Amino acid sequence: MSQYLMDLLAGPTNCMCCFPGSPQLRINSRRFKLLRLLGEGGFSYVYLVQETSTSALYALKKIRCPFGQESVSLALKEVEAYALFSPHPNIIHAVDHAVESANDKSDPGSKTVYILLPYYSRGNLQDAINANLVNHTKFPERRLMVLFLGVARALKAMHQYRVKGAPGGEGARQRAKSVRAEAEEADKDAVRRAKTRRKDVDADEEDVEQEPLMNGEVTRSQEGVGDGELRAYAHRDVKPGNIMLSDSGTSPILMDLGSLAPSPTHITSRALALATQDTAAEHSTLPYRAPELFDTKTGTVIDTKTDIWSFGCTLFACLVGKSPFEMRSEETGGSLSICVLGGDWRFPDEESTASGGGRRKKTKDAKGKGKGKEDDDVADSGISDGVREVVRRCLRVEAGERPDVDEVIEMVEKVVAELPEDDGGDGERSPSRPAGSVEE
Repeated sequence: MSQYLMDLLAGPTNCMCCFPGSPQLRINSRRFKLLRLLGEGGFSYVYLVQETSTSALYALKKIRCPFGQESVSLALKEVEAYALFSPHPNIIHAVDHAVESANDKSDPGSKTVYILLPYYSRGNLQDAINANLVNHTKFPERRLMVLFLGVARALKAMHQYRVKGAPGGEGARQRAKSVRAEAEEADKDAVRRAKTRRKDVDADEEDVEQEPLMNGEVTRSQEGVGDGELRAYAHRDVKPGNIMLSDSGTSPILMDLGSLAPSPTHITSRALALATQDTAAEHSTLPYRAPELFDTKTGTVIDTKTDIWSFGCTLFACLVGKSPFEMRSEETGGSLSICVLGGDWRFPDEESTASGGGRRKKTKDAKGKGKGKEDDDVADSGISDGVREVVRRCLRVEAGERPDVDEVIEMVEKVVAELPEDDGGDGERSPSRPAGSVEE
């Protein structure tokens, strides 16, 4: 709550109307009541808000854009991406957005971006993982794989996007370009304001400071790509915290497209390699980051296989409770990045085999018991062989050895078809209905 109050004081804008005990916000023509802080990170905060006219609940993302540090173009990049891939049943969409000039005399060029998003009461997969750990429960395996089928379909929409093609066609593309134009105009306005009020700033220094942070273009990367031609994108930050659960509990919703990057990226110089690593360090969460983003080499190609790696890590986390390399680095006391680069991980009931993940189950005696108390505790993790194979295929250190998204979908569909119906008994925040087709 203290951080929530500090944020209201630190970033007042023209659309913020504070009343004692009832902070309210206006976005375009709609008014909202701020209920509580849901999360924060960097320059952004996410609040639970309620529309005053309908009582509907939403998630509101507020991004402060200090001049020269966080451009509006970068902040609105995810809105641009939401528009491009909308409508898709497994990708979140932006309900509304607004850009406001901050009333900060010390930083006249600063802006505040508001992004209104759907609110999902079940939370995300990380919330479900945490609940499972607390309650000593597990995801029903078949329902979990149905959810991951939806995640794979969301990634397919990005990995195989074609200009003016599905999901939203030319209309979605034009809406995305409109967001880009709005962001660029807001950045220009920030420069004008800064020039007006900072006349004592050296012109050359100012030109450097006002350079927009154009990290990973969305619609602009389509220039020169013909209608119907492939313009692939990689999410670059697939993780449990970025996969919401629909209110029915049967569909995943992939969110936070601020890390989206055109794909493939040809690493033609050492400078580009270092820039790619720096971008990944900022936008790709460490335990789910692909090895080629830890140590990017000149002459290589970074493509959508980074998402396949993260997909495998996320599935493992849902099965075990944490990412495979978090688990392994805690077991060995070694560096997480070294574990990633060496492919050193295992399932709880397997012995580690670096550069390919665990494959040998721990040995048991004639009575089926492990050799020692530790082995008894993990003798059978209850993870089906088909599910294990999906994880193993995704976690190949060499990107070229990983399956593409079509192969992942085929593998997951096969696993779902072979798994028996779940018996129920899942935790409160786990998927709550018998498995069925992911919404199309």
